Amino acid sequence: MRQAGRSGVRGVPCGGTRPPVRSTRSARSSRGTAPPGRRPRARHASRAATGAVLLLLATGTAPAFAAAAGGADSPERDAQLVYCLDPVHRTDLLTAAVRLGLLKADAKVSPERWAKDHAEDFGRACAALMAAESNSPASAAQQDKGGGEDGWFVALLKQLPLLLAGALLTLGGQSYERGQSERRSLRQELGTTESAYRAAVREYLADYRQDERADHAAVRAARDALALVLSRVPDPPARRAAAERLADGLPLAEPLPRTAGRYLPDSPTLTRTADREQESVDRWLRSLSGLNRTSLYWSWRSLHNRPVRPGAAGTGDGE
Repeated sequence: MRQAGRSGVRGVPCGGTRPPVRSTRSARSSRGTAPPGRRPRARHASRAATGAVLLLLATGTAPAFAAAAGGADSPERDAQLVYCLDPVHRTDLLTAAVRLGLLKADAKVSPERWAKDHAEDFGRACAALMAAESNSPASAAQQDKGGGEDGWFVALLKQLPLLLAGALLTLGGQSYERGQSERRSLRQELGTTESAYRAAVREYLADYRQDERADHAAVRAARDALALVLSRVPDPPARRAAAERLADGLPLAEPLPRTAGRYLPDSPTLTRTADREQESVDRWLRSLSGLNRTSLYWSWRSLHNRPVRPGAAGTGDGE
């Protein structure tokens, strides 16, 4: 009875029902779980943070992908839309698309609609059309892109004929100007020394008509000065040879001969001798003007090896 009473006290209450027994597992789980209102909020916050990060990444990388892929806002795309949708090029655009197999030959499609619905096919056909057109913006763009390392060399080759022509014209102009300057200087020197020689001869012959013992020193000095100028006449060789012959043949290198007898020659004899010598001097001085001819003339004479004889070079006036 005591044992049964103890068991009754320990096991079943007086009311005949067993009290609910809480297990240790359920107690631990109830302690570790959050209250009913907090867990959904944390989950929604985590999802919102993840979405914001993805949105930022997408926003930051979208322009790069669009630029790399030639997006709708790229300059290449704008150029294609402007060029290929122009009324002048629409027929050519559809023809290019048919040839590339992007459209059927009997397809009835609007270029604007096709460009919007099939952007990739439109870009391919338009790029091919722009590349085929020699005067299209694509050609200029390709030339600009190709103007890198090799562009300057190609441009130099194209400009090389003009540069050579300019250099030849410059050299030709300088040579012509130098020749003109030489001829002017030669003409001035020859004119000065010729005038001095002619004046000295005239004075000497005038005195000789009166007296055969007239002073010849002034004629010799003027003749030597004229011969020195003639020795400085430049090439061509034919002109220089003609100048040397003229210098060697100038009259009155020595005084006119004097009579050795007791009687002096009469005045008419002296006059005839002086007049004959004056004609010889005039003939040789007329030959000096031929030395002022152009270098082309004297080069031609040098090639034909026909040097001018003294007295024959004065047939033409100096230039």
